[in-house]
Amino acid sequence: MAEIRNFTLNFGPQHPAAHGVLRLVLEMDGETIQKADPHIGLLQLAESKPFNQSIGYMDRLDYVSMMCNEHAYVMAIEKLLGIKVPPRAQHIRVMFDEITRVLNHLMWLGAHGLDIGAMTVFLFCFREREDLMDCYEAVSGTRMHATYYRPGGVFRDLPDFMPRYEASRWRSQKDADRRNEARSGSLLDFIDDFTRRFPACIDEYETLLTDNRIWKQPTVHIGVVSPARALQLGFTGPMLRGSGIVWDLRKQQPYEVYADMDFDIPVGKGNSPVQPYHSAVRGLAACQPRSGDGRRAQSASAKPRRDEGRHGVPHPSFQAVH
Repeated sequence: MAEIRNFTLNFGPQHPAAHGVLRLVLEMDGETIQKADPHIGLLQLAESKPFNQSIGYMDRLDYVSMMCNEHAYVMAIEKLLGIKVPPRAQHIRVMFDEITRVLNHLMWLGAHGLDIGAMTVFLFCFREREDLMDCYEAVSGTRMHATYYRPGGVFRDLPDFMPRYEASRWRSQKDADRRNEARSGSLLDFIDDFTRRFPACIDEYETLLTDNRIWKQPTVHIGVVSPARALQLGFTGPMLRGSGIVWDLRKQQPYEVYADMDFDIPVGKGNSPVQPYHSAVRGLAACQPRSGDGRRAQSASAKPRRDEGRHGVPHPSFQAVH
């Protein structure tokens, strides 16, 4: 009888599901993974650089949650060095965490719709993503890998103006003026305009998908996961809340100024693919935190105190981490 032996297989870094962010050396018994040895080149890169030069690598760990990854990294440095972040910088970070969360949900929703044959919802989601990418570009100069957060605060304060469209051979002056209507003020004015428009956009997504039989047939009552099973499998985010478990780190383990925010946690019942969808769509609306009295937080637009430095970063701590 022929001897049956395990074989070794590389998963990533060129695999379509792990393009550049992860390499796994898998020991396979047929189609069963017996052992997985992860190789993450980021660790070696970070070991050879000052910690401020590694912030940009955090964006690339999950390139649909860029600033959230930066946030975890700089918070770890601040905890190690005992740096206290001023309130203005905390509010700016939380605001961009939520912008990033909306970007993430829109990427998932659009790609999910595309995977099941709903082309239009993909285009609609990316329409809103463009506006939020413009917010990234306004503060950091780049639309994706921002490298905006810093130990002790952020790279710079919020801009007083937004980049504006210009007429060209592809865009008339009338079209440019229409696109610039929401860009006549500051970044905060632009974000405020977006939050006013966005609920109607969510209604469009639901019109296209929620009662669409083409979408419901492969999702409703398919792959239902009980709350106990979700915990055993280590589900997080909308997947965990879709199974009916009320868990959100912003509520259970609040950081920065989340303890002062008032927002809802959408929860589903019995996690089939439709439940994370409902959880995520309702979560899009919850990505606009309100202050304790029910109003949407406006603290980020307040002027920094003199002792906070120009960009909301305390001078002594900022010098200490350089």
